Amino acid sequence: MARLLLVVGLGCVLLAAASEPAAASDQVAALLAFKRDIYEDPFAMLSDWNSSDTVPCLWSGVSCSPPLDGRVVTLELSNSSLRGFLAAEIGSLSSLQKLILDHNTLMGSIPRAIGKLQNLTVLNLSTNQLMGPIPSEIGDMRKISTIDLHANRLNGDIPPELGKLTNLVELRLGNNSLTGTIPGSNDSVMVTTSREDQVGLCQLAQLTDLDLSYNFLVGDIPTCLKQMKGI
Repeated sequence: MARLLLVVGLGCVLLAAASEPAAASDQVAALLAFKRDIYEDPFAMLSDWNSSDTVPCLWSGVSCSPPLDGRVVTLELSNSSLRGFLAAEIGSLSSLQKLILDHNTLMGSIPRAIGKLQNLTVLNLSTNQLMGPIPSEIGDMRKISTIDLHANRLNGDIPPELGKLTNLVELRLGNNSLTGTIPGSNDSVMVTTSREDQVGLCQLAQLTDLDLSYNFLVGDIPTCLKQMKGI
């Protein structure tokens, strides 16, 4: 019996050890996909992002926890004059907590895969040239506290799924081309909606900073937003 337990225990150790390189290689692959979709990098910010590296923790703009052999928790490349697109593979960085890419020239749409970033707390894609709608999948990032998408070319409705983000403190969507009404609550159309299924900005009890200015929104400001502290 003792020998059997030893073999089983050793197997668990080997399995855990084998999974760590796999996780690291997934992160490297996701970041290299991001790099491939950037076609101008005048300051060579991504020049040390090498496919031969087994872990990306020393790459410019990348932070890990623990520092050298952990998972990627931050990708920050603000004001880097990067021009290109935001790769969908970014959604594979499952441990990412901060994605800060403001003041670049990112174009195209925000990938729906961004909703896979379940540990994200800060999303800043402001002052780029992103187009298309804000994906409803953004409502799956339940830990997020800050979303800053201002000064882009985003259009379409404000997704009511943002109301699922109960930890959201700051929401900046100003200076875009968003249309429709401000989604306050779905109670008016679904009287029997359970608390878990409610959507709309009225659910954001922690929200203190909201900017929807310079869009093409119509209708009244929901009463609940007028009553929120700090707004």
